[in-house]
Amino acid sequence: MKLTNEQIKAIITAVCTLITTVSAIILSTACTVSLSVSKNNSNSTQRTEQTTTSSVDSTQIYFNPIKQ
Repeated sequence: MKLTNEQIKAIITAVCTLITTVSAIILSTACTVSLSVSKNNSNSTQRTEQTTTSSVDSTQIYFNPIKQ
């Protein structure tokens, strides 16, 4: 079975249409999700918390010299 030029052209057109449609669906879904996240975060605040812990190890030496 040999394909005619018209059949090859129709197959190429169908494949290109499929690729374009799938790309448009993926891009529009990504844009919709991005807008939804942006809308839900519009009045929220982001806080960062930084804590520091410090400790001191103090050793006291009591030196009482003996008087001679």
